[in-house]
Amino acid sequence: MRSTIPLIISLVVGLLMVGEFFIPHWRYHLLTENLLEWGVIVSAGAFFLGLINLIQVNLPKILERQEDWQYKVVMMVGLVATLIAGFSGGDQRISDGYAYRWIYDFILVPLNATMFALLAFYIASAAFRAFRARNLDATILLTAAIIVMVARVPAGEMLGQAISGFFSSILGDWTLIFLPENFLSQFMNWLMDVPNTAARRAIFVGAALGAVATGLRIILGIERSHLGAD
Repeated sequence: MRSTIPLIISLVVGLLMVGEFFIPHWRYHLLTENLLEWGVIVSAGAFFLGLINLIQVNLPKILERQEDWQYKVVMMVGLVATLIAGFSGGDQRISDGYAYRWIYDFILVPLNATMFALLAFYIASAAFRAFRARNLDATILLTAAIIVMVARVPAGEMLGQAISGFFSSILGDWTLIFLPENFLSQFMNWLMDVPNTAARRAIFVGAALGAVATGLRIILGIERSHLGAD
């Protein structure tokens, strides 16, 4: 019964939510809206369980003075301070002058900015390893990446103007038809709007098909990893 009842619930709820796209009756949509609201409540409960798990994992390490316990102390202090600030102030806690808003603006936002600034170096390192002209596909990827990066900075715009002016001074102004002063920006926009968009849509379609397949496996009871190790 431990696995049968969750499978039945998954089957019933899954079929009800799929039927939302095919049954236009307002009472049916009212039922699915209530189910979605219950899903939000369950998600909030999952956050609470995550909070308990966070305390259970880190508090013993602090008490036993294990490796890097000082960082865990900082995390726990920040957790408690944010909880207190979040539960105080009522609906005005996100307004200027309240502790919760101050924590968000002057602690969380700078920390996020610092994290993304550090990630830039890792992204550059990964790009250097990935963008090596080992074959034709890698060469095309490298060329497109260089064009996009150069065209997005002011130096790239100046370079495009210099190249356009050089050819127009040698071959005449008719070359501006094929090489206008902003040809790098135009070519960059074409790369982003046409090939890049086509590739992104293909990835999204593949991801959507994978999500549909996973949903069907869960509804039909084929996929049971969410039920635990048993």
